[in-house]
Amino acid sequence: MEYKNDMRRLIDIVKQSSMSEPLESALEDLKTLSSATKDLSDRIEIRVRKSLVSSDKDKGKVEKGKKIPKKVKPFPSVSTAPKPKPQSSTQSQKALPTSQQPTSVAISQADINRSADNFKAQQQALAPISPKPPM
Repeated sequence: MEYKNDMRRLIDIVKQSSMSEPLESALEDLKTLSSATKDLSDRIEIRVRKSLVSSDKDKGKVEKGKKIPKKVKPFPSVSTAPKPKPQSSTQSQKALPTSQQPTSVAISQADINRSADNFKAQQQALAPISPKPPM
């Protein structure tokens, strides 16, 4: 695990130098780290592909026209997730899966009239004051 400490130390050095070093140097360091990350991810992808492909290439010859599916070796560190239980038909016919039942309220004519009255009252409150003639 010493390599992880070395890797973290190098990343910290690059981070610290990115603020104080010239921009060209910081960009070069970023390119180096990016290419190293890409190389590492490519290598891991190759390892995963090799571990999933069967090593038995020519176990037996197959007759023409018939195809036998390739067997895939399980990846050691990946376990298959349990399949979700199928929902029963009674559960799917229930209402929405919420703790509160939804309610709907229709808009009535009284609501529309009330909003029109509120709008008129607001407009009157904003109306300019009419000047009074001098006495």
